Order: sequence, then C-alpha cells, then structure tokens
Amino acid sequence: MPSRAWGPTVKTDRFLAIGPLMMVSLVLAFAFNLQAHAQQRLKVRLILPSQATTYQLPYFIPKDTGWFDQRGLDVEEVFVGGDSTALRTVISGSGDITIVGPPAVFHAYSEGAKIKYVGSWQPLVDYQILSAKAITDLSQLADKTFASAGPSDLTAEIPRLVMRKRGINTDNVKFIQVGGHAPRLQALEVGKVQATMVNTLTSLVGQRHGDVNVLTKVSSEFPKLGYIMLTAKAGDLDDPTKRRALEIFLEGSIYGARQIKQNPERATEVLAKRVPDLPKDLIRSALQELNAINAWGVDGGLDPEMVTFTSDAFMKWNMIQKPVTPAEIVDDRLVKAALAKLGPQ
Repeated sequence: MPSRAWGPTVKTDRFLAIGPLMMVSLVLAFAFNLQAHAQQRLKVRLILPSQATTYQLPYFIPKDTGWFDQRGLDVEEVFVGGDSTALRTVISGSGDITIVGPPAVFHAYSEGAKIKYVGSWQPLVDYQILSAKAITDLSQLADKTFASAGPSDLTAEIPRLVMRKRGINTDNVKFIQVGGHAPRLQALEVGKVQATMVNTLTSLVGQRHGDVNVLTKVSSEFPKLGYIMLTAKAGDLDDPTKRRALEIFLEGSIYGARQIKQNPERATEVLAKRVPDLPKDLIRSALQELNAINAWGVDGGLDPEMVTFTSDAFMKWNMIQKPVTPAEIVDDRLVKAALAKLGPQ
C-alpha cells in the first residue's frame, strides 16, 4: 500500500485550491481600505479677509509644515477683500470658517445670521493708528480721510471708537475701502489718505520708511477689545463630520499659536515664505512685540469676557443697536475638544 506521506492530503488539496482566492480577497480588501482611508480625509474651506500677515500665523504654521495634512485634513484657503465679504461667504455656504472682527460678527448676528464665535488665533488687538507726518494728534483727524479694508470692519469701526473715546466728533471722518494692511499703508504714504489703522508688522514697515506717525496703539486704549473671531455657521457645528474637521482645524491653530512663542525663528521663516518682500528682521521684530504682550490664542483664544466688553463698548458708542451676549454667540465645543488633547497652557 503506497504511503500517503508523499502525496497531498485532502486538506492540503483544499488549501491549495482556496489559496489563490484568499490572495485575491486580501488584495481587494487592502485596496478597499486604501480607498476608504482616502475617503476619510476631511476638508475645511477657510475664508481669509486679507492677504498674508502676522495674525494668520497660527494657521500658516500647521498648514505650511504639514501638520494638517498628517492628520487627514485638507484646508483650502480663499482670500477675499474685507471682513464683511469674508463673513458673507461663510453665511452663504461657500466657506466653512472665517476669521473676522467683532463688528462684522455682531452686525451679522443682529441681522439674524446663525453664526458662532468658536475661538481666535489672536485675541489681543495689535492695531496702531498711523497718520501722515504733518499730523501729530488724533484730534486733527476729525475731518480727514482714513484708508480701511472694507465697510463696517475693524479698520473702520475701531478708529471711530478710539476718536469718540477721546471726545472727537467723527461725523466728518471719511473712510475709503483700500484693502489689506500693505495697500492701506501705501495709500497713506502716497497721500491718498491722511490716516489708517494697521497691525504691528505694517506699522514697523511704515516707521522704517519714515513717512508716518504712530498716533496711538489700540491695545492701550481698549485692552479688552476683541480683535479677530473665528466664526462658523451654527448648523455646521452640529454636523458631526463638519465639526470633526473644524476640531482638527482649531487644534492645529492652537498648536501654531504655541509654536510662535516656543520657536519664533521658525515662525519668522514660515511668514517670510508667504510674504517674501518683507525683510525677515521686520517680521522677527513684530513677533517679538506680539510675544511680549501674549497676543496669541495659545488656549484657543475663546474669551466670553471679550464679547461682553466689546459689545458694551459698541453699544456705548452707538455702533450696534442691541447688545450681543456670550450665551448667544459663543460655542466652546471646538476649544474643549482641542484642549482635551493638547492640555491648557
């Protein structure tokens, strides 16, 4: 009787017959998993109201160094002109989140927009009011022309607020829409306007050129005045997929804000690539000033007290018709989710 040790067993025959099918199944499963992974990538459409500048660094750092990409988030950035346009873009559904000043947010909310303030890259105002060399005091601006970024945004409303605080009548002050920080400075330097308000970095550029005076720093006039508010539609925050994408986005923003303080030289390099015409030493100086005043939203930048103070100030100076409260406008879910991972600082 021949030994069975030299021939395949019934079980072995079955294994050999099934083996190729198993291999095909494994390959198909692997391909399916790859496709599913690709489909799991999330997306955020970010609407930015001005060209690249310092307050956007908490976003640029995770975006440009691959932090978002490594966590499966694709961020599409769209630059538009001014806060009102940026916020309208989000409200219309053409964007997921924007970063704009309180005037635009409060006005839109008062008009019925279903929006929420979810955090801030830079809660602290670093604006400075600049004038032509011949002007040395705010009172001289009562009948002059300002360059602003857009209608009803911070660059128009805050100068009015500061002047009213000083008892200056603003009825004859004219604002013309010019655009971002650099165009506003240029309009001032060439004499198209007599004043404007820009951030610390742009102010340093103007001072280096020697064509402007710094009349006041807004942070010294209103230390608790809100600067920029990350704003999204309330409905998107209740959608699990969109909220998950925004959670990663805000977590990355906190990471970026902390990186500016921990590694300002790296932050300088990131912004220099975005704005290659700016000397690195100017960027470095601006970041030093902003780090010194703790300007960044290292814990998400969500400040209900800012809402109350800013709303009260706007009410006092008739800039809004009714107050806006933290209970109405604040949604802290994204910040809480991010800090649960990163921890507070």
